[in-house]
Amino acid sequence: MKRKLLIPVVLGAALAAMGAYSMSWFRRDTALEGSGTVEARNIRVGSKVGGRIDKVLVREGDTVEAGQVLISFDDKELQASLAQSRANAVKAERGFRPEEIAEARAAAAQAKAEYEQRRNGYRQEDIDAAEADLDRATADEVRTRLDFQRYDSLAQKDLVSKQQRDTAEANWKMAAALKQNAQHKLDELKRGYRPEEIASAEARYHQTQATLEKFEHGSRPEDIAAARAALAYDEARYRERQVVAPSAATVEVLDVRPGDLIAPNAPIATLLERDQIYVRIYIPETEIGRVRVGQKAEIRVDSFPHQTFSGSVEQINQQAEFLPRNVQTREERVHQVFGVKVRIDDSSHRVLAGMAADVKLSPAS
Repeated sequence: MKRKLLIPVVLGAALAAMGAYSMSWFRRDTALEGSGTVEARNIRVGSKVGGRIDKVLVREGDTVEAGQVLISFDDKELQASLAQSRANAVKAERGFRPEEIAEARAAAAQAKAEYEQRRNGYRQEDIDAAEADLDRATADEVRTRLDFQRYDSLAQKDLVSKQQRDTAEANWKMAAALKQNAQHKLDELKRGYRPEEIASAEARYHQTQATLEKFEHGSRPEDIAAARAALAYDEARYRERQVVAPSAATVEVLDVRPGDLIAPNAPIATLLERDQIYVRIYIPETEIGRVRVGQKAEIRVDSFPHQTFSGSVEQINQQAEFLPRNVQTREERVHQVFGVKVRIDDSSHRVLAGMAADVKLSPAS
């Protein structure tokens, strides 16, 4: 009876042992593992406008938060350009001041008067005055000419000095020149203004009238839009006077000093994002079908051997690596591997780039 009772017990124990072994083997078989080096996504930051560096506020190795200023530039030129754009935008929206409109109206009135004067010609009273001036100049020319003739005749008889004779001649020639000038002025007044003078006066009148209408009507919608666009552009440029951290990160490379002249769009610093750390492992082609994006993972690093960090599969490469040129047999396919990027969740920020890590993927559901 004892032997009969012992046989089922032994068989049950054996079956339990075999089940436990098979379950242990199954778990080992379903867990994919890999090793790699922790990496961090890097960001290269700079300025769209560049310029001369004024202050460097961080050093290599510093941890920075999102929005923290890393570097500032000399912004005097940007400030001046921004102030000018703001003034232009305000002027475009508000329109012109009353005194500017009054000034434009006066200029248009003056230009109109000048144009009408040139179009209508000189006034009759101006012509009459010019004729009177010509008559006086003619009389003076006749008188001085007769005086010269008389002195010339007396000088030939040695009754007057040669100096008196020369003075009389000079007076006559001066009076003749004045008569000629008076004649030219009268002729000009009678002819009136030249066509090109009239055209110039008309163009100036139309120009001042257009300016007046622009001042009275205010800025056009497209002018206001252009002024606003220019202001927005200068505001964006002004924000580029500082280089800020786009996210929480660690400064990896920063090799600039105050006074350095930086070109626009040139990378100035390299940051490692603290919340974007990952490890890349390689899975054989024969097992890659068991990996899914979003699959959970456990990560261990040598620096913290007794702690496990959680993670998840973020990316699976679409192209194999370390592949022989032609795979002919099934056995050779084990050498064909796919890179798998596993993101590490570490809110304590203890896992750093460069650490060696071991990854164990949870069984895919």
